[in-house]
Amino acid sequence: MALTSKKIVGSSLIDSPRAKKLCQIVGLACLIAFAVDFFVIVLPPNFGLSQWRLGTLQQIGDRSIVILFGVALLMYGAEQRKRLRSLALLCFTIGILFLLSCAVVAQDSLALQRQANERISAQVSQLNSRIQSIQANPEAAAKVTPGQLEQAAQRISAQAESVKQTANNSILKSGILSIGNLAVIGTALLVLGRYGLYLFRS
Repeated sequence: MALTSKKIVGSSLIDSPRAKKLCQIVGLACLIAFAVDFFVIVLPPNFGLSQWRLGTLQQIGDRSIVILFGVALLMYGAEQRKRLRSLALLCFTIGILFLLSCAVVAQDSLALQRQANERISAQVSQLNSRIQSIQANPEAAAKVTPGQLEQAAQRISAQAESVKQTANNSILKSGILSIGNLAVIGTALLVLGRYGLYLFRS
C-alpha cells in the first residue's frame, strides 16, 4: 500500500505543472545555446569552400544532441496542442536537414582526400625534379653518389605514401563520425516529430 502511494506521488510530481515548466526552461535553454553555437560556427559563411562546409557540419554534428534533448524537453512540457504541432514540424525540418547534410559531409570528405593526395603528389614531384636536376648537374652529382640519390627518392616516396595514408584515415574517421552523429540525431528528430504529431492528434 505504501509502495503504491509512493508511485502515485512520484508520477504526480513528474506530470505536475512545475515539472513541465522546468522542462520548458531547460529545453528552451538548450535551444538557445545551440542557436548561439550555430551562429558562432557558421559566421562568417563560406559555402563555396569544402573545408569550411565539412568543418561546420562536423561541429554542428558534435552539438546536435543538445537540440534533440532541448526539443524533447519542450515537447514534454508543452501545455498547448499548437505548440506540440510547431515542435513536431521543427523536428521534421531539422531532421531532414541533418540527413541531407550527411551527403554533403561524404562528398566533401572525398573531395578533401583528393585534394590532400594531389597536394602531396605535387610536393613529391617537386622533390623528384630536384633530384633529377642534381643528377643532370655534374658539379652537384660529384658530391653525392647515385645510390644516395636513389635512396633519397625511395625515402621520399615512402614518406609520401605514409603521409597520404595518415591524411586519408584522418579525413575518413572524422567524416564517418560526423555522418554518424547527423544520421542518428536526424533520424531521432524525425521519430520525435512523428510522436509529437501523434500527441497533437490524440
